[in-house]
Amino acid sequence: MKEQFNNLEQEQLKSFQELREKVHEQIDAETEARIKSNPQPTELEILAGAFREMIEPQVRDAVFEFYRKGYATASSGFGGEWGEIQVIDGHFEVDRDTKAKIEELGAKVLKGTDVVPSFEETYTFIKFKPEKSDLNEIKAKWDKIAQALPARDEPAPPSISGGPEDFRKQYAPDRTDIEKAMLERRLLLTESHPDVEEEMRQRIKELSK
Repeated sequence: MKEQFNNLEQEQLKSFQELREKVHEQIDAETEARIKSNPQPTELEILAGAFREMIEPQVRDAVFEFYRKGYATASSGFGGEWGEIQVIDGHFEVDRDTKAKIEELGAKVLKGTDVVPSFEETYTFIKFKPEKSDLNEIKAKWDKIAQALPARDEPAPPSISGGPEDFRKQYAPDRTDIEKAMLERRLLLTESHPDVEEEMRQRIKELSK
């Protein structure tokens, strides 16, 4: 059954939708300018699998703070049908104390299986619903959430999502060390068709020579 909204709710949802569209127009322009001026990714951009300019501005600083602290993300930014939800998710885990700190800031920390039953236990969603479509306020909350994360002892692994993989093939094809680490992590954390897994194992062997 389709949800029904009053006029105020409809206006709020429309404002989030318009903000998301505006942000994506900004991303397209900034990404084009970045590629023209400097198509060489930084180390963190290689791990994240995206130029900084490709990431929505309200989560850019937070996403790279996640990576600096050892947490690899998969996706970030506007979620929901109208863009009314903010999300950062990925194959990382948050301890109980940190979860409490983040939830005190007004966000939810959910296991992947809490959101999608087929997701892995090691997958985490951090999400919240902004009270209004104010990009500065949304960014401020994400910055506080990233600040609440404790730094891990190990450096962040590469993102294993398809988009980051394609990005590295195009802008960092010589980084076979990152490709190998990504394939090993994908085999460890996700399930694929046996034929696909065998292809990954064979590629790992090639990269190990």
